[in-house]
Amino acid sequence: MKHKTLTPEDPAFSAAWTLFCTLHDAPSPERAEALVRWLGAGPQNVCALDDVLTLWALTGAALIRPALEDARHEEGRLQ
Repeated sequence: MKHKTLTPEDPAFSAAWTLFCTLHDAPSPERAEALVRWLGAGPQNVCALDDVLTLWALTGAALIRPALEDARHEEGRLQ
């Protein structure tokens, strides 16, 4: 199912971001259940979490790229 990409101003994106970050930073069964209940409230919430997870992954990739390039550069020097 294709969905419209949400923006941080969208209430569903904001809720997904808050629920995900809260669970990520301090995991607990109660927080996991809150996320699952929220996801079950409608397909728009599933799409919002998908957008949040995509943003999370892309941000991580952007942060790790310079470190990988530095490591490759250092590796080249050592040879």
